[in-house]
Amino acid sequence: MHSHAVEFAQDLLTTLLLIFVVGTAGGKLAQRLHIPDVVVFVLIGMLLGPSALHWIEIERQSLINQVILLAGASFILFHGGMVTELRVLGRVWPSIGLLSTAGVVVTALVVAAATHWMVHVPFLLALLLGAIVASTDPASLVPIFGRFPIRPRVAQTVISESAFTDATGAILTTVVFGILSHTTKASAGSILLEFLQLAVGGIVVGGVIGGVTAFLISENDRGLLREFTPMAVVISVLASYLIAEHLHASGFMSVFTAGLAVGNAKSFRLTILPEQERAAHEFIEAVGLKFRMLIFVLLGSQVDFGILQKYGWQAVVLAIVFMFVARPLTVMSSLLPDWRAKWQRNELLFFCWTRETGVVAAALVGMVTSSDLPQASFLSAAVFVMILATLLVQASTTPTLAKRLHLLEE
Repeated sequence: MHSHAVEFAQDLLTTLLLIFVVGTAGGKLAQRLHIPDVVVFVLIGMLLGPSALHWIEIERQSLINQVILLAGASFILFHGGMVTELRVLGRVWPSIGLLSTAGVVVTALVVAAATHWMVHVPFLLALLLGAIVASTDPASLVPIFGRFPIRPRVAQTVISESAFTDATGAILTTVVFGILSHTTKASAGSILLEFLQLAVGGIVVGGVIGGVTAFLISENDRGLLREFTPMAVVISVLASYLIAEHLHASGFMSVFTAGLAVGNAKSFRLTILPEQERAAHEFIEAVGLKFRMLIFVLLGSQVDFGILQKYGWQAVVLAIVFMFVARPLTVMSSLLPDWRAKWQRNELLFFCWTRETGVVAAALVGMVTSSDLPQASFLSAAVFVMILATLLVQASTTPTLAKRLHLLEE
């Protein structure tokens, strides 16, 4: 006779086994159909969730759901930092800086204005929705650019700014949510101070931890963890997130910066041997895949079809505004001022289209809606539709668009 705790653990392991089995099959199907795997994961979750087959029933407010969201977002952001090259940042840093700061604000404000006007929700709640979806998604972009030879300057800029916007979007969400929950003062000065504290604090903590990690797995006499590179990555991810949060800084910015330091160790005169570098990338990619499965299958399983039916048409219109108004305005207002980069028209059009949102938005809406926030169900429905629309429409057509815009290289 098993105790209640043992039975709960067995049920949880059964659910995880089911998600990994169907997620693996869904990933293979996505490869055959040439669409992002996260779209298939969401659809699988909808089929297996309480609204359909009742095979997966993990609530948003549950502890296991929060652990998956926080850990998953952290590992994915760390991976985004690892694949970001500082040499690319050095050439187009004004564009990346504007996209990941002013661009995030532009997207959030356009979505907020449209939401406030259409749905008649308070502007701060509408701004929270805009902040959640303002970031782009390296988890879906990195595999695409890994398979197709898109012009390096364009590909690296998109990947770099997507990783940065994930961090800044998470910070903006934290600030707006803090105002709504009355933990952050609403004055312009206090908001700016809060943002700087979160961002700068996260950069400092992540830079230190990432630098130490790179040193410990590098080719030197004190590279004590070279043979334990995957474990060093796990420690770096968890330590950078938890220490930053403990110091009231941004954990998401911290893990991204830590990944940036590890992935660019050569820039700090540290040599990581090819074996350790390959082990780190293979490990973080494998872990990222598992968390993508968990996050998006759970996101799909938690969709309330009643709420989706209630807000569906509004969410679809907001998704159209998001893709065809907010994103192009963001790109034009951020890239045109950077005259040194000399962006061409075909590159600008590609940037406007390659703006899908995904993993971090799903993690953020999961954390926000797990609170007692009013109209959390609307936020969940709107974010779900925006994620699905951008991934299904934009991510799946990115290679074709790159070919037509003559951005593919031999």
